[in-house]
Amino acid sequence: MQTDPHQPHPRALQILRQTFGYHGFRSAQAAVINRLIDGGDALVIMPTGGGKSLCYQIPAMVRPGVGIVVSPLIALMQDQVSALLQNGVRAAFLNSSLMPEAARSVERQLLNGELDLLYIAPERLLQENTLGLLQRAPLALFAIDEAHCVSQWGHDFRPEYIQLSQLAERFPQIPRIALTATADARTRQEISERLQLQRAEAFITGFDRPNIRYRIIEAQGARRQLLEFIRREHPGEAGIVYCLSRRMVDETADWLNQQGLRALPYHAGLDAATRSKNQSLIMVATTAFGRGIDKPDVRFVAHLSLPKSIEAY
Repeated sequence: MQTDPHQPHPRALQILRQTFGYHGFRSAQAAVINRLIDGGDALVIMPTGGGKSLCYQIPAMVRPGVGIVVSPLIALMQDQVSALLQNGVRAAFLNSSLMPEAARSVERQLLNGELDLLYIAPERLLQENTLGLLQRAPLALFAIDEAHCVSQWGHDFRPEYIQLSQLAERFPQIPRIALTATADARTRQEISERLQLQRAEAFITGFDRPNIRYRIIEAQGARRQLLEFIRREHPGEAGIVYCLSRRMVDETADWLNQQGLRALPYHAGLDAATRSKNQSLIMVATTAFGRGIDKPDVRFVAHLSLPKSIEAY
């Protein structure tokens, strides 16, 4: 029996309230969830903070089997699994950060039907032994997060994403959902074609974030302008300052501290423990930081250097 697309699925609404603590769905969430529960495919374009994760987490808990979530960012999948476990959801991840015995334990949980959600890196998913493992497991759905990574027009292009079309061929009966916050018409078309989602229902809720403003200022002593901006408009608030190089990150963080602000560096040259510890008040960072970080109190983002392109910005 098909779910009424205009009414939230009763079990989905129960999970929303009891597990995640929300009273009701917003925007297109209920319609997307109903689509997946009924076994259909979906393409979801929803702004950051719009609740994309619930669109696949809840159907994975309603449908029998485990929901497989493809994510390109280790930090993101670890953060999401940690949050799900705190809410009592049976979740795990498979990526290169796991020791072999820990990975085998997760695989046993998968085969035993002991998971609601399994987050996995695309490189790991596409290994033949992983695909074989999934063919032996009870599956609820596939969710392809950050689906714009399939587009060769974007700065986040990941070639392994194109190979995710194998999911349609190997698991034709399992519903799939592709999600992203940013995709114009051309990118949406590319996502549909490359992931074989031509029959997916599209849910496009727009990119507008009324609480975000953009401002461009001609650089005339960029560091001093940055300091004045923080002191005048965001005193004592959390924010991110982006720089083009690791050296510039370190030097800028040191300089802000000398001015009496609490700032810490974040770039790929730091070890994982230091990067985790350094998510403090003001982060001075390369683009290694920001994607996949769930930090709800960020109040400003400043680019100390002009980004190399509009896409990078």
